[in-house]
Amino acid sequence: MKNEIHELNMTLNQIYRKQDDLYHEYASHFGLSSISFWILYTLCETEDEVFTQNKLADMWHIPRQSLNSAVRTLMNQGYIKLEQMAVARNSKALSLTEEGGVLCKRAIYPFYELEERILKRMSKQERDQFVEFSSRQLDLMKEEVEAVIRQDSAQK
Repeated sequence: MKNEIHELNMTLNQIYRKQDDLYHEYASHFGLSSISFWILYTLCETEDEVFTQNKLADMWHIPRQSLNSAVRTLMNQGYIKLEQMAVARNSKALSLTEEGGVLCKRAIYPFYELEERILKRMSKQERDQFVEFSSRQLDLMKEEVEAVIRQDSAQK
């Protein structure tokens, strides 16, 4: 049983890495880093919502320094801008420039469409199970990681 579970875990991790590689390949084709891709992915989809760098870092679980570096790169490329927020002096909202909007039409909107096509190729039951099982696996992983960290911390 242990070997079967170990092999299953290896297969799942390889699947996750392959999926990450596909996201990276797509982003690279358009001259974007993976983090820049996720920034644009968010900004292109939601015109009405305000996003700060901290909000994006929390949303996508990206280290703040890495996200800030990607924001600077996107700004230098002319795709996004930072605008002072009226409600918070020390926070700036990220928004697309006109050039960023063009990139959304070329790279990000087609990606939304391909993601939708993928899910439409699954039955409703498969989609529901996929979300349910993925969420369950993530919850269990979080529990186990936290338990190991607690145990290790107690032994120090």
